[in-house]
Amino acid sequence: MIGKDALEGQGRNAKVIVARAVEQIKLKRNIGQALGNGLSTRLDLDPEDQPEPPRSTPADADRLTPNVDNELKQQRLEAERRRNRLAAEDEAARRGRLVDATLVRAEMTKLAQAIEDENAGMLTDFASAVAAEFKLPQRDVLHLLRKVRADKKAGAADRARRRAASLPEFVEAIIEEDAA
Repeated sequence: MIGKDALEGQGRNAKVIVARAVEQIKLKRNIGQALGNGLSTRLDLDPEDQPEPPRSTPADADRLTPNVDNELKQQRLEAERRRNRLAAEDEAARRGRLVDATLVRAEMTKLAQAIEDENAGMLTDFASAVAAEFKLPQRDVLHLLRKVRADKKAGAADRARRRAASLPEFVEAIIEEDAA
């Protein structure tokens, strides 16, 4: 996988110019193999540990120009990262750490409407109890309770609207692996 320009000397006594050899391996290594059994292969060098290559050759210039093979490797890497990200999101959703906001919003709306209907149904009972206790017409008491309730609902809706306006439209979730 390395060329003659990554060697210093000839034959079995030749020495490998490590930095140049690693760069050539990075360019020529199959991305599929690198993602499979080559995951533990370390091609990152500490620049202080390795000497710079003594000379540059025309092969170095060719090596730095983008080509279709490099583009394919980059696209495969991006596809693999996307696949991993989507798998992590699916796992988090299965564990209940991520939820579909649209479904949650619909369920919360149903719950709020059920509570609203329950409270509205109680007004008739309240009006009957107050009317019987104070000898007032039940219809007048019910009308007054509905008016007060409508005013209170309008104020609560306005406060909720202001709170909702200050919330961000989207919230970013960071998915981390649990240490289990």
